[in-house]
Amino acid sequence: MYAIIEGPEVGWTSPHIIALLLAAVVGCVLFLWIERRSPDPMMDLTLFRDASYAVSIGTICTVFFAVYGMLLLTTQFLQNVRGYTPGVTGLMILPFSAVVAIVSPLVGVLVGRVGARMLVLVGLCLLMLGLLTLIASEHRSAGLVLAGLGLCGTGVALCLTPITTVAMTAVPLERAGMASGIMSAQRAIGSTIGFAVLGSVLAAWLTATLEPHLAPAVPDPVERHAIAVVIIDNANPRAHVSGIVPRQPIVHRDPAQIAEDDFIDGIRVAFLIATVSLACVFLAGWRWFPRGVAELEAVTASTVE
Repeated sequence: MYAIIEGPEVGWTSPHIIALLLAAVVGCVLFLWIERRSPDPMMDLTLFRDASYAVSIGTICTVFFAVYGMLLLTTQFLQNVRGYTPGVTGLMILPFSAVVAIVSPLVGVLVGRVGARMLVLVGLCLLMLGLLTLIASEHRSAGLVLAGLGLCGTGVALCLTPITTVAMTAVPLERAGMASGIMSAQRAIGSTIGFAVLGSVLAAWLTATLEPHLAPAVPDPVERHAIAVVIIDNANPRAHVSGIVPRQPIVHRDPAQIAEDDFIDGIRVAFLIATVSLACVFLAGWRWFPRGVAELEAVTASTVE
């Protein structure tokens, strides 16, 4: 994760970043090799032979990847681009949490009536629709932001319990503890990857586009580079105002406005990546989730908890 976060700033071809990425790959390969050969593995890889369980694990990881990345970038957008205070930003984010709290208690009943597969697929569709709404909202009213967050919250609430249902009904009872532990780990892994990857997508976009776009407004190349570095490091299009005063007259738009436009474009790219990722697990779920999965039995539910 450190390499992914630092890559856009220090360069993906930096020996430091390459070494970290290689170390991560080697570590993952060694872990899988040891687990495969261990008589009592911490993570039994044979569980992933069941397609519905494997897809469930991928789905829960992708959902948390998309949601936590979305929350990070939406918070930055509201505070740093739109200029809302932390308190107002918190109130703007509230519909997401409120919808999750309202819808989640109803999902258990719906699982028993329509099956887990249908709820997961509908939830993924709503989550994708919410992200697309947020993409469309960046230049428009705050109402679209609230609507997008509400759709994302509804999608998450509809997904989480049914995914657990699909996963836990796909494994032997004696492996339920290990299977639920793997699923719980994917939540942390997915959210961490979401922060790192989508945040790095925004940083990489700004690194590639901001300085060239500032050229008409800030003719001096040294000053232009300094402004771009300050803006990217602070993830704030207005960060340069207090620290750097242009030595030459601004001949076009204010650099802050240019930076805001680049921020919005970068966030859109990141949200689009999250949407495509969700579309991939939606297609996998459509293909491999079993139809008519019933509600978890009490013993399975207690194991997951």
